Amino acid sequence: MREIKPYHIQSIVKDAGFGGTCPIIVKANDKEYVLKTRDDGVNPRSLGIFNELLAYQLLDYLNINIAPQEVVYLYIDDDFIEMANIAQQEGLIKEESYDYIKASEGFNIGIEYLHNAMEPLNETITNKNFIKDISHIDNYIMNCDRAKSNINVLQDKLNQRKYYAIDFGNALADGECYKHIQSGNTTIFSAFHECNATLSGRYIFREDVKRLVKRGRYIKENIANIRSIISDIIDNFPPDWEPLAYKNEIVEVISQRIKSRKIFRVTPSSKCQCLY
Repeated sequence: MREIKPYHIQSIVKDAGFGGTCPIIVKANDKEYVLKTRDDGVNPRSLGIFNELLAYQLLDYLNINIAPQEVVYLYIDDDFIEMANIAQQEGLIKEESYDYIKASEGFNIGIEYLHNAMEPLNETITNKNFIKDISHIDNYIMNCDRAKSNINVLQDKLNQRKYYAIDFGNALADGECYKHIQSGNTTIFSAFHECNATLSGRYIFREDVKRLVKRGRYIKENIANIRSIISDIIDNFPPDWEPLAYKNEIVEVISQRIKSRKIFRVTPSSKCQCLY
């Protein structure tokens, strides 16, 4: 698993120009990162960055090399909130970005800003291995937030066969699974254990998944080891991130999905909560 280093933010570079959570580009440790905040206006508090970090760590554990960009912790304190206030007044960042920053004191995350990447040409991915890899991680964590209007994939400017997966914040079925966990509705787990999230009508790779991913990867480790690994991953997250209160339930859902190949069946379950 990758080491997540903590940094204070040196400066604000610009508005990111994309994303419903209004991220911004900042500089820390003399590098540029996309700042993702605990409060993002979309997900329950801290869930978006929890999902993001979990996805990157699971990609390393599963040896899926589609998102090599560095991930760091970025600390928001009073000084940075004041910096963001000035940036908002000067029109450098949106008012929504400032509001999310102001409500996100503590550890947030930064994703390495890729200067050598662009939106995919014609919104088309030509690398079949990349499609198979991204559909695996998206299905494991129930992330179908890849629509034609917002594919959440970047393409290398020089090597156009190379792509980068980004933005896993809407995992856990756009937070629907998490809301069931919060409410104590554990009877819903059976549906989330077997649902094929990549068959959602808005998932841009849906037809590719039907052709390319019939059975899913075979994971050698037993379910107890998978649970232990995911538990260890989450134990290293900042303890005040709210989803950690439901660690055991999240570990159970994700570990069951990683071990099961049933989630890659072509016919979606009528009980599937990811296909609403």
